[in-house]
Amino acid sequence: MQNANTIKNVPKIYVVTAHGRQEVPARADERLMDILKRNGIPWSGISMYAKPLSGATASAPKTGLDWKLIDFKDTQEILLYFNRNINPFLFSLDNAKIVEGDGSDPLSTEYIYQAIDNASSTCHSYLKKLTPVECREVIAERIGDMIRANVPSGSKIVVGVSGGGDSNAMLHGLGQLKDHDISVHPIIVKGIPDWDAGVPRAQQLCENYGLPLDIIEEPDARSLLGITSKAPLIDCFEAVFKGDDFEFLGTLLIRLALMRRAKELGTEYICTGVNLEDSLCENLFRTANGLAPAAYPVRVIGSHKLLFPLWLCPKRIIDGCFPKYSLENYEARYPCFSIGRNLYYSVVFGLQSQFPGFPEHLVRGFSERSTAAPVNYVYDEELGFHVERFVPFALRNKFKQMLGRA
Repeated sequence: MQNANTIKNVPKIYVVTAHGRQEVPARADERLMDILKRNGIPWSGISMYAKPLSGATASAPKTGLDWKLIDFKDTQEILLYFNRNINPFLFSLDNAKIVEGDGSDPLSTEYIYQAIDNASSTCHSYLKKLTPVECREVIAERIGDMIRANVPSGSKIVVGVSGGGDSNAMLHGLGQLKDHDISVHPIIVKGIPDWDAGVPRAQQLCENYGLPLDIIEEPDARSLLGITSKAPLIDCFEAVFKGDDFEFLGTLLIRLALMRRAKELGTEYICTGVNLEDSLCENLFRTANGLAPAAYPVRVIGSHKLLFPLWLCPKRIIDGCFPKYSLENYEARYPCFSIGRNLYYSVVFGLQSQFPGFPEHLVRGFSERSTAAPVNYVYDEELGFHVERFVPFALRNKFKQMLGRA
């Protein structure tokens, strides 16, 4: 591949702002949209002008995001003017400082964070190497802060586990609360292949922590939903909700199982491993669709309080706590076909990668809004569980068809 500057009549590219003019590294055979992406320049934020070889002043706006640089004939310079008076490279990760961890630990993970100083208008990026021990310390501290602030000492908590990295990190963090007495009661629900594959791992985890694991077998899971068919749970779902992601039903099923166990134990506290990216994804979706943010880190549903101890814990650091369990969980996953789920998680991970630390800021903001105006969940007698708004008749009938009650 050839550099743009070594080929005759190939233009140079510059980003132009009130902060100055900066050349953009480019290759002659690259499309402009790929050059922008590689250099972290948002195509939607710039207006493009072309300065001709004749030396005339650039004036007319230019199109050509899909052109290769070599295709810009008779052009001396391509000038990219930002649409707003900002410094687009202020948050660049190019000069991130490396913060070394314990180099002797081959299982270390990495996380990038930014230190922003409004007073000096500066932003410094750091790539931190974290050992499994450091990851566990970070997660345990955030879990401890959440539980102490929201759950009285001496309480019982029913915890949904899967056998994956989130479950392991959550059980570890809950077990570190030596100064705040709680009783942990883990359960796991069976019914789809990746859930079932997690049972041996969940059993081993709970054995390591000295906790008895309550296993909800598939017939019992069907009974929780009120499904009359004896067909596999996943088949009952896919027969009616073709192409939809089973996880939407799965979260309901897990919640119902947690609530039933909590009622048996006489406690109001139930808990799932929803992490930072999960919580942000849910509330971005809700906000984009005109719904109020759902409550974090505590959500009141009927007589129960649903806790999210991992709500401020990034998935990457969670997985760094116990890498072996995380890998096994990834390899057993059931494929997701939901376009919406793919879209919102892609937005979240893109935001997190470009602006480390901002997702935490967003999640806290959503939490404050949800606390000020909490969503009210009402028990639906026909469906047998709490809903936040009336379920449309078409969807209601499809759900009843799945249950075998249509």
